[in-house]
Amino acid sequence: MSGSAAASSSVASSAVLATVGIGVQGVAKLLVTVVVGRVFGTETLGQTTALLSLSVFVALLWPNASGNTASRFLAIALRGRRSDAAVNRLLGMSMLVSSVVLAAVTVPVALAWGNGPGTVLGGAAVVVGYGLYCHARGAQLGYGRAPRIALWDSVTSVLALALLVVACVARLEPFVLLPLAIGYTVFAIACWPRGNGLSGPAEPTAGVLGFAAWNVLAVVTSNGLLQLTMISAQVTSSAHDAGVYAAAFTLATPASMLGQALGQVLVPAFAHRTDGGSLRSRGAVLLVGGFAAASAVVFGLVGLLAGWFLPIVYPAEGTAAVADLRYLMVAVWVFTVGLVPAALLLASGRSRQVALASVAGFVVGAGLMAVLGPVAGVAGGTTGFLVGSAVNLVAVVGLGVRRG
Repeated sequence: MSGSAAASSSVASSAVLATVGIGVQGVAKLLVTVVVGRVFGTETLGQTTALLSLSVFVALLWPNASGNTASRFLAIALRGRRSDAAVNRLLGMSMLVSSVVLAAVTVPVALAWGNGPGTVLGGAAVVVGYGLYCHARGAQLGYGRAPRIALWDSVTSVLALALLVVACVARLEPFVLLPLAIGYTVFAIACWPRGNGLSGPAEPTAGVLGFAAWNVLAVVTSNGLLQLTMISAQVTSSAHDAGVYAAAFTLATPASMLGQALGQVLVPAFAHRTDGGSLRSRGAVLLVGGFAAASAVVFGLVGLLAGWFLPIVYPAEGTAAVADLRYLMVAVWVFTVGLVPAALLLASGRSRQVALASVAGFVVGAGLMAVLGPVAGVAGGTTGFLVGSAVNLVAVVGLGVRRG
């Protein structure tokens, strides 16, 4: 097998394993919301889903970008046979500080939404756990350890679901978010980067925090729109309507994880290639086009079958949520396709350009949510997400074609 073919095979196998791992986590999060909705009712489902969206959104303010940065710089250090100890120390310290700060910031927001102390504690714990999870996952992808990620994703998902069953049996409604927080934290402890063990020259830390800072802007202005749709529903709609929308949202968001899983693999895999961010190469075009076509089929099937499976998964909210889910799947597909060319740009170090390109989409999308949300309800949030994601997709594809 040639070196190119071997590399392609490695990327493909890593992509499959990473998708399996993140898919397991997505299913676990979905099952949590399904159980919460069935056991504790529609309003609790809406509050829980909104807090989860808030947790994922604040993770975009540093932890998610830290994971992307770790995946790139640890991969570069490993291929250059250089020690990554200094990079790990720098990113690890930034992660610990940001986790505390971001958890504290979410507390008054959760209280303002009418949550009790136990639910607020669970939400803050998810912020910390999910943030550490994002960083640890990105670091392990930088080391090329997709099998390890898939294993611990599976183990911690089972752990979270088992703890949720305990919470439901004991009727501990205020603490339904703690099982997820514990699962994420256990993953982070098991997969925390401990260095590549190389004794050669140290990988320089210059540019690491700058890359991460621009990546924060990039992920907030792209991924953040998805979470804002649920937050918008919670703020602009009644508790019942937000709960119905949550049923659609929790089934639509796992689909977006396909692009995230592939993007996480592409960043370290293409980090050492000089054409990593170009969409002029035949391979990159086939990758983006093939993923767009394959995901369109998958998402289309989800939308087509929504009227059948949604009432089964959510008996109380399912029928009313069918239209919401179908509209969301269109928006999620556009968003998901955009993650792949963005990952190729990040692989070549163009974090700043990705960030600036996605700002326009975020501004347009968030603006539409603010205008349409009070008028059109939950559909207003989805419209903002769809239009903003389309703007972002066009921008990153244009950057990839332009190259440099």
